[in-house]
Amino acid sequence: MDLFGAKVIHIEPTSLCNAECPQCARNINGSGLNPNINLGSLDLDWFQKHLDNTALKDIEKIFFCGNMGDPCATPQLIEIITYLKQTKPSLVIGVNTNASLRTAEWFTRLGTLLQGRYDYVVFSIDGLEDTNHIYRKRTQWKKIMDNARAFIDTGASAHWDMLVFKHNQHQVETALKLAKHMGFRWFRTKVTDRWDMYPVSEQLSPPFTHKQIDYSNTEPDCERDRDISVFLDYTGKLWPCCHMAEAYFSEIGKNLHTDIRELSNQQLMTEYKHRLTTDPFYVCKRSCGTETGKSRQWKKEYELSSWQG
Repeated sequence: MDLFGAKVIHIEPTSLCNAECPQCARNINGSGLNPNINLGSLDLDWFQKHLDNTALKDIEKIFFCGNMGDPCATPQLIEIITYLKQTKPSLVIGVNTNASLRTAEWFTRLGTLLQGRYDYVVFSIDGLEDTNHIYRKRTQWKKIMDNARAFIDTGASAHWDMLVFKHNQHQVETALKLAKHMGFRWFRTKVTDRWDMYPVSEQLSPPFTHKQIDYSNTEPDCERDRDISVFLDYTGKLWPCCHMAEAYFSEIGKNLHTDIRELSNQQLMTEYKHRLTTDPFYVCKRSCGTETGKSRQWKKEYELSSWQG
């Protein structure tokens, strides 16, 4: 498989998920499957066929996240990670999850696999017991806590990432204290920029007055080029980045991405580079703008403990 010189692969292993987050491209405002996607997952055979020793030779990191599904819903995720670690033991592996699926025993198995110094699991927990489910719809607090404790007990590195909204902004300090008490290694807060596509409502709104951003004069600082990364979706297709793939498949706000949807993913692998210096795609300006961009969504970051391996 041609990975276009990447050092990092961001893999979306599945489009399956247990949650219905209102601003997720997988659904339509929190309900109903996005008509542009199908349900499915990459299996172990796919990884063995396409990501062998040769393909992984220059790869330093693989992290499982994506746009459409929760990686932990991937039926063979444990087997896939086992294969990757056996094939290249130095590989850094990360996983992002809402953690309200699988069992504590399964997360113990995951933790025993992710024992490298820079391996990690990001637990996306948006508040406390009375608020997390407002955005992370259909998730269960007790299961999340049980799974997180099981993972942390293996000595593996757990990160707590919290999306901050108006309804949970008062809980940031309490969540930080809980994260430290439980043994999370990192705690980070983030304010989403998706209000250009999703409506502000009484149920869901930003922690501050939202002002529509004008991206017309924004200069992108390309994340894909900076990280030397590539995005692999749940069908096995390569994209320059997850932001471009999300813009391509998103049903909400698709009028913002008319030009990108006229090209195939393979065409976008080269076209984005040309457009960066001439006429950047809206998604490039929105996601990687030097004055805005995804990196500027992060508000606070705390290292709660250091690696003890």
